[in-house]
Amino acid sequence: MKALRFALLSLLLTSCGEAQQDFDLLKGALTPNAARFHPRASALVSRRPIPPRLEVAFPSRDLSGVMLLEAQRDGVQTWLSADGATITLKQGLLISTKGFGSGLAGSDLRQSADLIRNGHEGQAERFHSFLNGNDEIELHAYRCRIASIGAEDVLLLGNPVTTEKWQEACHGVTQQFSNTYWVQDSTGQIVQSSQWTGDFLGNIFIKVIPDGT
Repeated sequence: MKALRFALLSLLLTSCGEAQQDFDLLKGALTPNAARFHPRASALVSRRPIPPRLEVAFPSRDLSGVMLLEAQRDGVQTWLSADGATITLKQGLLISTKGFGSGLAGSDLRQSADLIRNGHEGQAERFHSFLNGNDEIELHAYRCRIASIGAEDVLLLGNPVTTEKWQEACHGVTQQFSNTYWVQDSTGQIVQSSQWTGDFLGNIFIKVIPDGT
């Protein structure tokens, strides 16, 4: 199987202060047949101000890049890569991935979100749906233990931010995984996380890029 490659979107500013976009396929495209930027990504980077951005990586495949906020409604955010792949987050927790090969089609993680948002340790159930090779949805249930690991500083563009680090250890009938969240003390926002997408790509690492950069 050919290794996947990820598109890195580089956003540059001119010295006179007038914003412009410079598309740079530093690591090729997400899929072997994708040779250029997706039209939706081109439209996004032409917006002013520039949409919020995330740093993302798949450590298991040594892939990294930038995603931009495409849509937001009722607390649910859709983030777009340069070649049209998306992740969906709600309050910083991963709901779905699309365009990354086999991935997470959807999830119900309300119990996990409630515990993490309110700073409580405890047990939670979560449910994931995956699209199998026959284009059928498979539903998986997990029991998870959420616990605080303690305080830890996170560097956002070189600036330290004080956070509390949380770990979510989950197991189902045939799968087990672990998610990690860094919650900023001053805002309650998840500014960094490592979250499971499924067996194919494993965990995705996500970090917030502060506004105005």
